[in-house]
Amino acid sequence: MSQEVEIEVKSMLTERAYHLLLKGFGLQETDAVVQHNHYFETPNFSLKGKQSGLRIREIARTFTLTLKQPFKVGKLETHQQLSYQEWQLAQAKGKLPDGQVMNQLIQLEIPVDQLKFQGTLTTSRIEFEYEGGILCFDKSSYFDQVDYEIEYEGKSEEHANSTLSMILSNYQLSPLATENKVRRFFNLKNQKQSEK
Repeated sequence: MSQEVEIEVKSMLTERAYHLLLKGFGLQETDAVVQHNHYFETPNFSLKGKQSGLRIREIARTFTLTLKQPFKVGKLETHQQLSYQEWQLAQAKGKLPDGQVMNQLIQLEIPVDQLKFQGTLTTSRIEFEYEGGILCFDKSSYFDQVDYEIEYEGKSEEHANSTLSMILSNYQLSPLATENKVRRFFNLKNQKQSEK
């Protein structure tokens, strides 16, 4: 188990801008690591109501349960490693193991017995250290949607914002409003369900 405060800023990218930045940084799409974000929520969107998100991230058959919740600055992330069997139980029945994440959910007054697996967003991520922080280029797919974003995790809000602004302006790109992945996933899922 681990906890950390994440201070990150992001901007959506067009496909053209994404490829322009990869080229500018000397990167290839084949440099990416594929991660599957498996999202959980209750029928009443209890996590969304607390501006929080819950996922199991799968990378190369390793599984990490993460709760993201608001903090004074940025987001507080609580992580917990899961076995393959624990992931299967969570996916099939919404049952999460005891531990720090469960403790945090109970503190947030989330009805944990109502949690259910909602679906998966898959991201091809290129991540590296840059200017004292972590820079990521993401290509995400979920349902029939593919989108692109740049994300920068910095030491402070000011550091993160100024670094991302500098990168975008170097390539004559304007920042684009960006909702986080879990919101984008659920917005599209709800749209798809209302179209049925």
